[in-house]
Amino acid sequence: MKSTNDTGSLRERVYSDLRMEILSGKIMPGTRLVESVLAQEMGVSRTPVREALHKLDLENLVHAIPRAGYIVNEMSEYDIEDLFATRTVIEQVTTKWAMERITPEEIEKLERNLEKSNKIIKTGKTEKMIDLDTEFHDIISKASRSQRLYQISQMLREHMLRFRMACLHFPEVAKKSRDGHVEILNCIKSKNPKSLEKAVNTHMKETKKDILDYLRHLRESSWG
Repeated sequence: MKSTNDTGSLRERVYSDLRMEILSGKIMPGTRLVESVLAQEMGVSRTPVREALHKLDLENLVHAIPRAGYIVNEMSEYDIEDLFATRTVIEQVTTKWAMERITPEEIEKLERNLEKSNKIIKTGKTEKMIDLDTEFHDIISKASRSQRLYQISQMLREHMLRFRMACLHFPEVAKKSRDGHVEILNCIKSKNPKSLEKAVNTHMKETKKDILDYLRHLRESSWG
């Protein structure tokens, strides 16, 4: 756990730290979170930890156990289907607006992102793909010129973070992700909304399939 000493935005920082450790998989599903223990580990009082756990409960990342603290929730196949149904709709609007409003400088950023992705795939160090995957979608979200869409897109991607980090380690998944990004960028550059819609749908379906396959593999492995 990271120590939190700066009192400027203590509550938000405690919440953000705990949230990201859950989403990234550093705190695994099924882990019991105890308010007093977390407060001691983070070097803060129990109040910001209590508030953070309550917010995480509302976000369905944890659930409360009477007199026992909180348990980190496991994401089900239904949760993933639900998230991707929502994310696909948001990504369709975001990419369409980005296509209409993107600057030449942002196009260049996307092209550099794909160049880096190609190099990483060639070297086989695909564990680095998560940062480039995040960056690609961030550039497009910002190009939409909608702060609200950007925030929603970011939140939905974060909920997939643990699975995406694991999946992108596999070279074939990294290549599919790169290919999806190439197709999306080509459609943005050609200003073709119908092709763009199809490219986004295909990319979301492939990403969902990769995560569901990985989740099933985890469960089969745990069953022995």
